[in-house]
Amino acid sequence: MTSGRFVTFVAAACETGSSRVQLLSAGQGPLFIYWLKEDRFDTIGGQALPLGISPRLISEPPLHLELHPGDLLVLATDGFFEWANAQEEQFGIERLEQAVRASRHLPPKEIISTIYGAVVEFSGGTKQQDDLTAVIIKRT
Repeated sequence: MTSGRFVTFVAAACETGSSRVQLLSAGQGPLFIYWLKEDRFDTIGGQALPLGISPRLISEPPLHLELHPGDLLVLATDGFFEWANAQEEQFGIERLEQAVRASRHLPPKEIISTIYGAVVEFSGGTKQQDDLTAVIIKRT
């Protein structure tokens, strides 16, 4: 990258045949974990600075998560919750969580479609200002 530029990054390493996930975020966030049994969300910040801020990676250790059946790891860019409607009100984290909760029984691809549909409907036709990227990991 050229000087003065940076990029955020998140990696989730799923262990084959295991319910464990390692998560490392370099400036990407917030990230969300939905715990089905407790019907609650946890928000996770970054463990490292965005890439390009420093010449080397400065990071805390990755998070180690134990997902149970129905739990979701939601990795979504801020373009989802920062998309504003005509009144300049952002979609927000609470609405994102509501969309995830309402579709938690669906496969990850359909959960992402539900979130996207909710954001577009909320926006009322305002122009998308930022990227929309999402990955959902669901323990089955």
